[in-house]
Amino acid sequence: MRSTTLFGIYAVVVIGLIGGLAGLTLYNLEKSRWWDARTQLAQESYGLHLKLETKLYRLFKQHSGALLLGGSKGGEAERELRAKIDQTLLDIRQTIEREIEMVGEEELEELELLAEIEADIRSLNATVAALTTTNDPLESFVQAERLAALLDGGIDVELDRKIAAALEEEIEETEEVLADAVAFRARNEKLVYVLVALAVGTLIVALLSFNGQIRQPIVRLRNEIERLRGADYSKPVALGGSLEFRELGTVLQDMGEGLAVREATRAEQKKQLEETVDARTAELQQLINKLETGEENRKQLMADISHELRTPLAIILGEADVTLRTQRKLDVDVSDALARIRESAKHTNQIVDDMLTVARLEAGQLRLDRREVDLLKIVHDAVSMFPDTVRVDSSAARSVGSVDEVRLRQSVLALLHNAKRYGGPSISVSLRQSATANIIAVEDDGPGLSPEEKSKAFDRFFRGSNASGQGIEGSGLGLPVVKSIVLAHGGTVELEDPDAGGLRVVMKIPKEPREQPVRTDVGSG
Repeated sequence: MRSTTLFGIYAVVVIGLIGGLAGLTLYNLEKSRWWDARTQLAQESYGLHLKLETKLYRLFKQHSGALLLGGSKGGEAERELRAKIDQTLLDIRQTIEREIEMVGEEELEELELLAEIEADIRSLNATVAALTTTNDPLESFVQAERLAALLDGGIDVELDRKIAAALEEEIEETEEVLADAVAFRARNEKLVYVLVALAVGTLIVALLSFNGQIRQPIVRLRNEIERLRGADYSKPVALGGSLEFRELGTVLQDMGEGLAVREATRAEQKKQLEETVDARTAELQQLINKLETGEENRKQLMADISHELRTPLAIILGEADVTLRTQRKLDVDVSDALARIRESAKHTNQIVDDMLTVARLEAGQLRLDRREVDLLKIVHDAVSMFPDTVRVDSSAARSVGSVDEVRLRQSVLALLHNAKRYGGPSISVSLRQSATANIIAVEDDGPGLSPEEKSKAFDRFFRGSNASGQGIEGSGLGLPVVKSIVLAHGGTVELEDPDAGGLRVVMKIPKEPREQPVRTDVGSG
């Protein structure tokens, strides 16, 4: 059963109980008013009969007094008293008629008894009037005897009996009304107890129904939702309760089964994806290992080739020098050829040295001979070895650092040659200090480099457009060699654009030695 239907039934029952209690209350009020009115009429009738009886005795007493005293001396009072008796009889009749309207024809007997009383009163009045018309004393005495007999027989016996019967009838009616009221109230009290018991029973049944049909299913619904939220689909969803909750349980069960299937599918897909990722990761790792091995081999090969080329180049350079010095009678062409061979060997040897420096750094084999040296001295030595004029700026008279003097001088000299080849005629070198580093900058006033060229300037064999477009000689290893040496010192190299144009190369050498880690299992050669 649906909860709406169930609570609709309870609502109808409750409304019926409330309506019954309200109707019973209204009926009791109406019935109480009816009993009050009925009792009041009976009491009023009883009082009127007593009043009638009193007035009759007064009237016949007056008749007796007039007869005994002779003549009628109270005619006016007698008439007034008779008028009151007639009015009392009329009031009794009207009261009985109202009782008939309330209870029906069962009060007709009272009306008949009243008619008999009225007839007796009229008969007695006529007899008394006939007896009291004579003025003869003797005759009056006889009439008095007759009146006494009449009063004893007609009034004391017959009329009293009828009035007493009327009074007794009113008393019985009053007692009957009171008895009916007590019985009715007793029945209504039992009915009220029954209705209250029904209301309490309905309330208990409603509470039990609410607990079984609504509250418990809501608790189970919350628990089932928490279980499904925790991805537990092992148990069927059973909410119980009303039809709405059972339907909701069916929906949750279907949803749980769908989620279970989806979860299983997703778990399987996740497993397959993980397996695929693991396989691809393994493949990528193998490729990375191969690339790293190839790169290490390449770096080692470059270092080995550069190292191996130094010996034959040194031999060629030495043989050319010896031949040119010892052979004085050489042909001009031969002498020129040997001179070109010597210059080419010297140039090639420089390139090989630069390549060896870069290759050793990449292979982790570049070693530094660190010593405490005045960096300003290194700068001046490099400037003195440079053929052109260079302006030197320094904010300190002395700047000591733990560096490889030869390598650092090689770097400064390489930057000066690089500025001469690709920059402008004005070249300057500056040395300054920061809190953590010694900073050496070489600046020229040439065309400079574009942002794209700056990003490639430290690549091996790269030459800017201002060099390749103008036929300027160079190997493209100057900046890579400088970077290798500075990195070996734990520093950095940066390219900046001065405000006046040109290019500024800034080397930052840490004051505290921070050499790059190198492998010690491979000789430097």
